[in-house]
Amino acid sequence: MTAPILEVRNLHVRLPGSGDRVYAAQDISLSVAPREIVCIVGESGSGKSVTAGAVMGLLPKGVLTLESGQILLEGCDITSASRSDLRALRGDRMAMIFQEPMTALNPLMRVGDQVAEVFEFHQSGMARADVAARVLALLTDVRLPSPETLRNAYPHQLSGGQRQRVMIAMALAMEPALIIADEPTTALDVTSQAQVLRLLHE
Repeated sequence: MTAPILEVRNLHVRLPGSGDRVYAAQDISLSVAPREIVCIVGESGSGKSVTAGAVMGLLPKGVLTLESGQILLEGCDITSASRSDLRALRGDRMAMIFQEPMTALNPLMRVGDQVAEVFEFHQSGMARADVAARVLALLTDVRLPSPETLRNAYPHQLSGGQRQRVMIAMALAMEPALIIADEPTTALDVTSQAQVLRLLHE
């Protein structure tokens, strides 16, 4: 039997003392095998995004606390990993597609430069020409129209569906073992939703 890429065991994420309940996510356990799609379904406020944030090590400090449980990525417990270790894992071995790309993307940077940052951080010795070629290939892979032109655009110049495709390109850049998509179609029209889901499946 193939070992899971991700195992979450009895995860508890505590809310601040002044909250209306004790936990934002309580006793969460799940596993994700290679090439498996796992969906977490629940009403608003049930802890879906909190669970994703806990796995990525992106819980807001002082607001949410990972109280107990284990998170194993490719067999390694990352529950108590340092910030620098988590930074190295994010984008490389695990990546996240956020719910609203307009807030996740830097409004002051061209989208091509934002995709290039992934390579500059994780493969700092990569030649600029090679980075540019990989960025163009990724924007082409996610079916962005005229990728040569759009890589020089700013996020506000793209449609919601196009911004989401840029986020997917960034998530795919290092070919991570795990991709977490936090309601990636929420702000999109029905046609764009179908296109994004098809793209993620591919």
